[in-house]
Amino acid sequence: MEFSFQVTESEFREAWRVERKASSRSSLKTAAFWMLIMVGLLLLYRGIQPSRPLPAGFEQHRSPQASIVRPVSDVNTPSGFLERVGPFLVLAGVWTLVVTGLVPMRLRYLYRRDPRMRAQFTVDITQNSISTENSAGTTSKSSWNVYDYWCEGKGVIVLMFRSGAYSVLSLAGLSEPQRGELRGILNAALQKR
Repeated sequence: MEFSFQVTESEFREAWRVERKASSRSSLKTAAFWMLIMVGLLLLYRGIQPSRPLPAGFEQHRSPQASIVRPVSDVNTPSGFLERVGPFLVLAGVWTLVVTGLVPMRLRYLYRRDPRMRAQFTVDITQNSISTENSAGTTSKSSWNVYDYWCEGKGVIVLMFRSGAYSVLSLAGLSEPQRGELRGILNAALQKR
């Protein structure tokens, strides 16, 4: 089966999203790592925060067992809440900015920077191998054993190499019978995630 396509910027972003979703184990490890970093930073913040004198309205009662500090009034102040939760909110805000702002911006930069991404691709897929050629002058032919699995998103198929890199196939110019034929070849050659 031979077909030609050009990967658009939106298809490139979709391929990244599909790849991240398919390799969810690495995403979970990354999320766990960053949560550990955030908790460590919060503990460090609490550890180096200077102790303050007790505000007015608090009494300190000494007993032989331990010092007990208890409020005279049970009014929680908003500043006390922000002091305890503020650093976490700041770190969560920075994390949200990175995920929602910088990652899409970085993907857009990668796509626009590389002329091979905007090139016209011609792919020949058989039961034994895949051959790729593009108008930027890149040619490759490989057997299916270099790939680990494949996954599909909205209008794209992502072929995952064993190394963790991936290749994008656009389905925009294919009819439904052609897409079915392509899926059949890929199912025979690789596992789907």
